[in-house]
Amino acid sequence: MKKLIKIAEIILLLLFIGITIFIKQKLATLLAIQAFILIYLIGKKAKIKNYGLFLFCIAFLIRLISIFLLKVEIADDFETMYKASLSLLKGNLDFMNGFYFRTYPFQLGLTLYQAILLKIWNNVISLKIMNSLYTSLIVVLLYKISRKIVKEEYARMISLGYIFFLYPIYLNSVLTNQHIPALITLYSIYRIITKEENIKNSIIIALLLGLANFFRTESIIIILGIICYNIAYISKDTIKKKLKNVLVLLITYFLCTTITSQLIMLSPLNTQVENKESLEKNVTIWKFYCGLSTKYNGIYNVEDQDVYFNSKDEKQLLIERINKDKWNFPILFLKKEVILWTQTNYDLRINNLSGKGYQLLLDYNQGFLNLVMILFVISLIPKKKEEKKEIIFIKILIALYFGIYLLIEISPRYAYNLHMLVFLLLGLGIERCERFIKERKKMI
Repeated sequence: MKKLIKIAEIILLLLFIGITIFIKQKLATLLAIQAFILIYLIGKKAKIKNYGLFLFCIAFLIRLISIFLLKVEIADDFETMYKASLSLLKGNLDFMNGFYFRTYPFQLGLTLYQAILLKIWNNVISLKIMNSLYTSLIVVLLYKISRKIVKEEYARMISLGYIFFLYPIYLNSVLTNQHIPALITLYSIYRIITKEENIKNSIIIALLLGLANFFRTESIIIILGIICYNIAYISKDTIKKKLKNVLVLLITYFLCTTITSQLIMLSPLNTQVENKESLEKNVTIWKFYCGLSTKYNGIYNVEDQDVYFNSKDEKQLLIERINKDKWNFPILFLKKEVILWTQTNYDLRINNLSGKGYQLLLDYNQGFLNLVMILFVISLIPKKKEEKKEIIFIKILIALYFGIYLLIEISPRYAYNLHMLVFLLLGLGIERCERFIKERKKMI
């Protein structure tokens, strides 16, 4: 198994080297170097006792300023969910008969949550403030988890670096459904890495991921990651314990998601649906159909939506696309992964910024991500000795996300969770760069 793990690590490294070659605006990387040097010096030299509290305060302050300073439009799915939340406040459930919620009923999680918050304070700023709170806690968790992987100073560096990553700051105002599940997912990873492996912990993690699934149907990837992680380190002595823990995890998780789904179906929300048969129209197949679009690089588009949702045979439609475009899939897969991991500027829209200043901000943001990806690739270089289990677990999650997004619909926004995992490993890259420079100095 150790040899297989090492081979898998090498394959993952090669895949990300291939992606990084195609990063955009390579010269923009130079804009971010000074920021990284400053972050490095603060992490290395600053004597801050309660660093977690320091991180939270700085992150929360920056995010609060951003939601008042940046005029970010609530668009696409999130505009639909926000308007539905406002309708729900007024007792108007007509939105349940619209195309969006009949097709994507799982998006009701964020809609219900927003309606509850708006009931307390009926102002969109309340939602943005809560998002700022969640993303600030994410910064703290990145620090806490990183400490289990690298030395304290490197954990400080990468968590401080994440504070100034523009994209998560921007997403606070978009009202995306990603913040709460991202926070819950990170906490689940923290428990997996720091807590004893037992039935109690398996139940807690399953319940947490079940809650995250209520907001965004992505938790199954983490469940798969936990299963693969257990398989990677299974032995004759631990096989019974691991099988028992995984079984409890799966039963609790699917029980949680099933109960949640049934409660929604039995709630007054579902009684408003006039055509219950169309409540869920093969959304899974749609994700693959859209994700395999060579014309649109696997990104959502109206053309595919119109064709798919007006079709009487979705499976046949998917089969036809595969047969027609299968020889173009290798190029499609490369484009998709490059967009997903390396291009946050693709869908970044700030209405009150324009001109050279705005372009400079975009260039800095892209350069920052370019540098992050370069350090990440360095972090992926396998050690000669056996790697820490915590690192292997994070690599397994990254590999799963990589493989799944080869086939399904993508958006730069979907890289939110992916980039959190990337940041968790950045400390390794910084540590290796520092060691390399020190060794070179000795040679001189």
